[in-house]
Amino acid sequence: MKQINRFDRPPRGGMALPAGPQWLMIVAYFVLLIIAQGFLSRLLEPIGIAPPDLFLLTGAALAWRWRPVGALLGAFAVGLLQDILGAGVLGLHASGLAGGALLVLAVRRWLPGGGWRRLALTVAAALAGQWLTFTILTYVLRTNLVTVPTLLRVVPMTFLTTFLIGWSWESLMTYLLGRPQEGLD
Repeated sequence: MKQINRFDRPPRGGMALPAGPQWLMIVAYFVLLIIAQGFLSRLLEPIGIAPPDLFLLTGAALAWRWRPVGALLGAFAVGLLQDILGAGVLGLHASGLAGGALLVLAVRRWLPGGGWRRLALTVAAALAGQWLTFTILTYVLRTNLVTVPTLLRVVPMTFLTTFLIGWSWESLMTYLLGRPQEGLD
């Protein structure tokens, strides 16, 4: 009979931390995320095209893979990483990604399965949640972070580019982070 060590099991009510090679996959994913987002931004912004928001896709992917509280905290952490790397308003993207993940959790609840509809609704819900959060923060902070011309120029193009790259990025996330799970509500 095998003796069970208290360090062999996950804590009660908690989530087991990934071990061994799984950590390397997560680190590899975030390195690729930072490199790809920077490359696409440098490539597309000079020609007037809004780059896809890979950080937003990551927050949405966490909403499909984790339980609701973990997904919201994970999306907030990914957004905080984006804020730190971008030297923007600290907490703005973190709040936006958490808002996007919140709406993706609602999509997940009512739309099981996969396919292009799920991807389109996921991207639309994540963008809507993110920009709704940005708009609320703009009002609360009394700044001009979000304006009507910004919404009309940036949001549709970001949706299009994020949706177009979403298929390949979802494949990478599935390989490195695992498949989306059902029944996590």
